[in-house]
Amino acid sequence: MQYKQFFSRLFFYLKAHIGKLIFTSVMMMFATALESSIPEITGRIVDELFAAERDQQTALIYALALFGVIVLSSIFAMTSTAASSWVSNKVIMDLRVDMFAKLLRLPKSYFDQHPTGKTLSKLTFDVEQIAAAASSIWLDFIKSSMSVIILVGYLFYKNWQLSLTLLILLPLVYLAVKLSSNRMRSSSKKVQNSMGRMTHLLDENISGSSLVKIYHAQEQESKKFNDLIKNIRQQRFKVDMTGAFNTGFVNILIGLSLGSVVYFSSTLLAMSAGEFLSFFTAMGMLVKPAKSLVNINKPLQTAMAAGESVFGLIDEDEEHNSG
Repeated sequence: MQYKQFFSRLFFYLKAHIGKLIFTSVMMMFATALESSIPEITGRIVDELFAAERDQQTALIYALALFGVIVLSSIFAMTSTAASSWVSNKVIMDLRVDMFAKLLRLPKSYFDQHPTGKTLSKLTFDVEQIAAAASSIWLDFIKSSMSVIILVGYLFYKNWQLSLTLLILLPLVYLAVKLSSNRMRSSSKKVQNSMGRMTHLLDENISGSSLVKIYHAQEQESKKFNDLIKNIRQQRFKVDMTGAFNTGFVNILIGLSLGSVVYFSSTLLAMSAGEFLSFFTAMGMLVKPAKSLVNINKPLQTAMAAGESVFGLIDEDEEHNSG
């Protein structure tokens, strides 16, 4: 399933809540914009404290402004998260309703060809993965991308020469994300398939526990189950390691940028202590949203793999009713 196809199918379930999504996005934008102003306020406070003629009243105003920014950004972020959670759970509910309605209309041949456990896994496990794309991924993308844009713009405004190091590193970050996408999606599909097989195996052994005992098949079934959960563990490990590599790679690149700022400190001579602190704080704040943008790829690939499973069930041909 391609990005365009996945999001067009997901939008079908989101369009009824477009107002709440816009509200959620606006709240998160406000929260992000306020957070991004912290480096500038902090720098001005420092300049006031170390000024030859200290203005305590101005310093107090900046201190209150900093406190107000933190409080307001927290309120906006909490409001956004609450609205996003409502939409996410509503999408899960709507998907499950459609999936169950489809199950009631599927021909017997479908159930003959598809193990019960795999079908159950679609309704219990796979649909939860899609919901992440409807809420947390969307919010993280808005917050992180807006933070990166504002902070990078601020850094160029403060000192464009030092900020050029960021432009050199961006293609390397893009390359790392691109290379990891296919690996993550492939492993996510394998995890979902294995979860379906595990549910099926559990269903067989629970409903047929007497047969397992009659034929003394406990060891055989235990081996099958152990092999299955070992496979799930290995595939999850691959997904986590790919995500960890991306995060570590981005950390190294940002570390190089911070090191460059210190090494080329001669260009900062024209900056006051507060301006230098503002610049360095903004670069430090850039770490979290940059990592979040890279890490978004992990749940997104998982959601897309789940989308093939869930929407594949919804698209199944129904049993022909001849009357």
